[in-house]
Amino acid sequence: MIRVLSRSWRNELASVAAAARRSVLVAAPYIKDAEAAWLRDRLRPGVEVLTLASIEVEAVGSASLDLAALGRLAEASAASRVVALPNLHAKVYAADETAAIVTSGNLTRSALDRNIECGVLFDDPDDVRALWAEMEAFVPLGSEVDADTLRALAPIEAALRSARAAVEDSAAPEAKREFARVLRRARPALVGAQVGDRSAQAVFATAIRFVLARGPLATPAIHDAVRALLPDLCDDREELIINGEPYGSSAWKRRVRHAQLHLRRQGVVHRDPDTGLWSLAANE
Repeated sequence: MIRVLSRSWRNELASVAAAARRSVLVAAPYIKDAEAAWLRDRLRPGVEVLTLASIEVEAVGSASLDLAALGRLAEASAASRVVALPNLHAKVYAADETAAIVTSGNLTRSALDRNIECGVLFDDPDDVRALWAEMEAFVPLGSEVDADTLRALAPIEAALRSARAAVEDSAAPEAKREFARVLRRARPALVGAQVGDRSAQAVFATAIRFVLARGPLATPAIHDAVRALLPDLCDDREELIINGEPYGSSAWKRRVRHAQLHLRRQGVVHRDPDTGLWSLAANE
């Protein structure tokens, strides 16, 4: 069965959540605390929730993403996880192999009840399994965020929203300077959730393996693909220091190149001397 969803699809999402006996997937850039609590209350006890979220400065600062919402979903069961995934735009909700929704709607009240969204609900087990596999393939690009990290980010979230509100309410230079200061502090902390405790080499090596899994590429094309996957870490406009290592600005291309060479030394990738293209080794 395939059913088209457009407006007021809350009941359909509730049915999908209630049908899960083992695991639920929630992937959305914007997740509000009230809707996360509502969804969690519709789950059977012990159901594992895998939440994929994009913990970005703009989403957190504008209150489009509530960090408390991620904590609520993580508390659904001991096995539940939150993964900070860079550049996430997909909105996907799935229960076991039973049913799934792929939609334009985030996990927000507006999306569930008011907006004109468009999506589909389907229940073919093979299709639902394929969807899970596709979304789980992105997980290594991000980093798992634990409860302690979410608690540590909460004061930054509050300061960012307060400074943003002050700028919106006042054109005073002092408000703008304060917002810029808070933004400089918030950005590496929030983007750092994507990195976790991984080294820069590990982050970029994972991204390289991901892009080469889709076929051979020349080095410039690898750089372009990695930057598309990890835009916050590969921002030429500014340098970020995360876990004591530089990202962005001029650092990211050098680190991608170092990760390429490391993977070649490990026998994970190789370069064709005739074409100059890089590809995964045959045993990968």
